[in-house]
Amino acid sequence: MQTYIFTTQEILDLLSDAGVKPSAQRMTILRYLMENRIHPTVDEIFKSLLPDNPTLSRTTVYNTLRLLEASGIIRSIGTGGGDGTRWDYSDHDHGHFLCTSCGHVTDVDYDSASTSFTLPPEGYTVHSADVIFKGICPECSGALK
Repeated sequence: MQTYIFTTQEILDLLSDAGVKPSAQRMTILRYLMENRIHPTVDEIFKSLLPDNPTLSRTTVYNTLRLLEASGIIRSIGTGGGDGTRWDYSDHDHGHFLCTSCGHVTDVDYDSASTSFTLPPEGYTVHSADVIFKGICPECSGALK
């Protein structure tokens, strides 16, 4: 897995460019997503950050994620499963593969120009599209044999 390291200035610039007022907790949560491309849930983010941020609450994590999503910095991935929405930061468009057995989410690169989609009727404006493939990952597939 590739390691990502971002400077405080890069994170401040990203927030500023999106019109989001920076705070220590927002920066911490965004840094975590930027440097840990693991598609975590709110609970996973909270548990990972709590030891170094004892005043952090799940509500703050949730509200920050919603704010960052509304600003276009991150996006949510609806898994349709019991462990909840997963969160993703990426500097490029991509889809996801969700293993319906273990719940693992993997990035999937695709060429949106060559992929055929049915577009909404005339008059609709598309701002984004989510591509989520669902199936069984290689690890679970091997376990099923």
